[in-house]
Amino acid sequence: MMKIAFVNQPIDTIIPPNQNSVGACTYWVARPLAQSAEVLVYGLTDNHGNPASESRESGIDFRFFPATRKDKWRFSLLKKLAKLFPRSTPISTSRWLFPEYGRQVAADLERQGCDVIHLQHCSQYGPAIRALNPNAKIVLHLHSEWFSQSNPRVLARRLRAVDLLTTVGDYVTDKTRQSFPVVADRCETTYNGIDVREFVSEYDYSQSRRRKVKRILYSGAVSPHKGLHVLLDAFVIVAQQYPDVMLDIVGPIGNYPIQESFDVRDLEAIRRVAPFYGNGVWDLVKSKILGKASDKSAYMNYLQARLPGDVAAKVSFLGMFQRPELVDRYYESDIFAFAPIWDEGFGLPAVEAMAAGLPVVTSRSGTLVETVVDGKTGILVEKNDPVKLADALLQLLKDDDLREAMGRAGRQRVMGQFTWDRIAEGMHTRYTTLCAS
Repeated sequence: MMKIAFVNQPIDTIIPPNQNSVGACTYWVARPLAQSAEVLVYGLTDNHGNPASESRESGIDFRFFPATRKDKWRFSLLKKLAKLFPRSTPISTSRWLFPEYGRQVAADLERQGCDVIHLQHCSQYGPAIRALNPNAKIVLHLHSEWFSQSNPRVLARRLRAVDLLTTVGDYVTDKTRQSFPVVADRCETTYNGIDVREFVSEYDYSQSRRRKVKRILYSGAVSPHKGLHVLLDAFVIVAQQYPDVMLDIVGPIGNYPIQESFDVRDLEAIRRVAPFYGNGVWDLVKSKILGKASDKSAYMNYLQARLPGDVAAKVSFLGMFQRPELVDRYYESDIFAFAPIWDEGFGLPAVEAMAAGLPVVTSRSGTLVETVVDGKTGILVEKNDPVKLADALLQLLKDDDLREAMGRAGRQRVMGQFTWDRIAEGMHTRYTTLCAS
């Protein structure tokens, strides 16, 4: 039986109910893989309510290590530097991101004797893991594009330790091949997916037709790169023309670092979003010493200030939901709206919405153009265009038949192509081929 290890980023929460996106991807693909392989999953104890260092669930061996004091100190320093120098190296690719965690994982993997070691985005641990595990096949899985701020020579050195580089979409794969031709022949796409058991119910389109007040749902981080300010501008237009509408915003509030989201060479994009991220040293002083609004609350305040009083009552910022409640929200809504202004890695919320049977209105952003079929499962609009976004939302609000047709087509597409069972089967086949090569 093949032995597979997943190494998660130290920032990832893997076990439900409070998973982040990458942690959820590990958990849901590991479950079906564990039916035909021995599966280990590595992560930080600190993100999981301090569980035992070793635990088993659904046939998966979870192996957690507590963060050392030095690693915690380094991470705190990295976050402060990221705010002071927004065009610095991203934390996610920094060699100072919990290096002692990486060494502990590498040493434990040496004792385990795995056939395949699958790194979730954390390229910095590749060389140490390769040094102690020379016979294992190492897979590096990218959940977003390589960041332009990272040193390409450093990244190229890390890629020497990798047997296969896989990404969450053709958009990311193509860009990675262009940036790193040395891995072009071993770089391919493995999409993310949904767990069908969460979406067994069929959407009730007749109830949607009967509802006088329609609900638009957004799910994801409340952060500038997700374009919430664009969505709210569009919603103001929508509410003026279609008063019987509500907008529900589900997700954690907090600015995802600018250097993790935007190409530093795209000066126009940086200029547009810079005000949402504060002003370096002075903002840090105001938030930490003078008790002024943090960058997190500053963006939230900005969003709320954009809403006229009569529209503000129609918008609800609901915060984080646990999975069952989030799935219920999909089924209780009429349209899913997603307006990222960065290049989205995969955009799992849009795929989840389609799985529930919702039509999707979203930006032409990264891999979203591969998952949402324009004119069939939803409507794609250009980034940073609230007028076109509003037009698309109004089109669906006013046309019950179109909402149902797109919703049904979206669910059919997801259940046929983007389920974890299907993806795990493909991964197991690919691992087998890789080990035989």
